[in-house]
Amino acid sequence: MAQGKIALILVDIQNDFLEKGSLAVANSNSILEPVIDLITKVKCKQGLVIATQDWHPSNHISFASNNSDKQPFETKDIEYDGNLVTQVMWPDHCVQGTFGAKISDKISLDDIDYIVQKGTNPRVDSYSGFADNNYSEITQLAKILYQNHIDTVIVVGLAADYCVKETCLDSVKFGFKTILAMDATKPVDSNQLEATLSQLKSKSVLIQLCSEIEL
Repeated sequence: MAQGKIALILVDIQNDFLEKGSLAVANSNSILEPVIDLITKVKCKQGLVIATQDWHPSNHISFASNNSDKQPFETKDIEYDGNLVTQVMWPDHCVQGTFGAKISDKISLDDIDYIVQKGTNPRVDSYSGFADNNYSEITQLAKILYQNHIDTVIVVGLAADYCVKETCLDSVKFGFKTILAMDATKPVDSNQLEATLSQLKSKSVLIQLCSEIEL
């Protein structure tokens, strides 16, 4: 059972990650109904709803279009602040100010207490809602959770094997009891889902169906 004050984190539920988007996750529209139900339940319990939003400049290093030697979904080793990281080359997505970057209009902005933008640095990618992939910059997410005396974090959104996974792992690192609502997320690569869930369980993330989460 969830204890203390609760926050629901909506990870990157944006048009480009939903079906027909430029980086569409398969069957992603199916998460909208359970996510909306969870929002209603969390708001009824005076919990917090926070949305993360990929917000990339058009010259972002992760875009295959900005790396002439690579095709989408290939990888490339990129140096940032002295660290060499393997970067997936993505199709252009969630470019600042575009329709694809907007949070789905199926989710009422009135129900969202905070929006945390990430991926704004053109030189480094940012999967987690808490920090970029190099931990060079920390977002406002942890501060918001601490200031609102949050104890338990429920994570939903896209995609399970990238931004959702990293947000869950960081949530644990920052000291929050963390629950992944597994029927409110979908992976980019379905073959990686079991490995992703196993990794999260090994780091003390609770994996539950929305119906099993007690608020």
